[in-house]
Amino acid sequence: MNVRRSQAPTFTRCRSFILRARWLLPETGPALEYAWLRCDCGRVTGIGSGRPPAREGFQLIDLGEVVITPGFINAHTHLEFSSLDRPFTTAGGLAAWIEQVVDWRRQQPVASASERASAITRGLIESAADGVVAVGDIGTGFVSVGILNQGPRLRVFRELLGLGPLQAGHIPTEVLVVLRDAERLARAGIAVGLSPHAPYSTQWPLGQLALHAARQLRQLVRRQTGGDQATIPLAMHLAESVDEASLLTEQAGPFRDLFQRLAVWPTRPPKLATTADWISLLARADRGLVVHGTHLPDDPSALARLRRHRDRLAVAVCPRTTLALAGRLPPIAAFRAAGLRICLGTDGRGSNPDLSLRAEARCLVEAGVVSPAEALRMVTRNAAWALGFERTTGRIAVGQPADVVVLRPGQTPSTAEAATAAIFAADTEVVATFRGGRLIAGRLTT
Repeated sequence: MNVRRSQAPTFTRCRSFILRARWLLPETGPALEYAWLRCDCGRVTGIGSGRPPAREGFQLIDLGEVVITPGFINAHTHLEFSSLDRPFTTAGGLAAWIEQVVDWRRQQPVASASERASAITRGLIESAADGVVAVGDIGTGFVSVGILNQGPRLRVFRELLGLGPLQAGHIPTEVLVVLRDAERLARAGIAVGLSPHAPYSTQWPLGQLALHAARQLRQLVRRQTGGDQATIPLAMHLAESVDEASLLTEQAGPFRDLFQRLAVWPTRPPKLATTADWISLLARADRGLVVHGTHLPDDPSALARLRRHRDRLAVAVCPRTTLALAGRLPPIAAFRAAGLRICLGTDGRGSNPDLSLRAEARCLVEAGVVSPAEALRMVTRNAAWALGFERTTGRIAVGQPADVVVLRPGQTPSTAEAATAAIFAADTEVVATFRGGRLIAGRLTT
């Protein structure tokens, strides 16, 4: 056989190697036992079972009793909180949690760009160590492109929010800064999106402006790449709290009280829109990502619009955050019945103790809400589609970038079902994470 074996894998600039594993779960076909995966210069060039075909110059790495799957995709998080040692208190509900977040941001030093960069770097490192190869991050400030090019792939959703009046033909300075930064990132080759924050914090005209700006960004990316394939998604937190309804319908309640305490409630009533209207707006974008959606089943009109636009929309749920803030798990059954693509996020260390996407999945699996196979689909194919990354990640297939994770279960699984369940088991170790054939976390030994 013309395959070279080594004790300590060393990758050249153009990495050509073959991984052997007990199980390979490609998400594009049936599970393979006693499998191999061949990678050449960052792309998958072959998969199969048994003895791999001979290839001159390929390094053979026999990993033994491990499971290889597509790398995981965190569809929604806030990496800026990654420097926190513990989350903010969630006992008081969403409005009280937001007040803590605002207080924390206002206490940050003026020169917080370096602090933000450090937090994002820490978050990307932690994510990669848990098998994550792509992240949908909500960005609230300037970050250097060099930081964003490290580790997992990123879709940076620049956040827009505000309740102040908007004048025709005039874009507020703070909004213009966000849009220009999104353009800066796009010109630098970073995948971008826009995120009108939430119905309770974002005026309807600002959402319409975000939709228009996303279309302009799409044209910019097309010119940059010289092609017609460009996706600029919109993401929005929807139906997170029962208290949203009183603000949207009566402009009263806990959120109104909060915004008055924070001195951000305008003298003129803001133009707010219903959750259903926001869903329709998201569906007009290249791709729309509904975040959380905890109380959407209580709003038949909004849920009906989700179902109607399921070909353009996905839902990202963050189970542990939802459990902490709302005292319940996300309404997976309602989303499943509506035919929606469901994906998972970690929300960030502002509401979670860590950035483990596997822990989010385990929360749902152990509660009997989803099967391990469904959880794997949520953190791979579904999330890739939600972020507009379906052409580059989320599955293992010949010709695709080698975005894979190697896991070592506590007990060797003897069936494909057991191998799938082992992915999210607490005693399973993440051995290595590859993005485009490049090792971004862990190490391999034979």
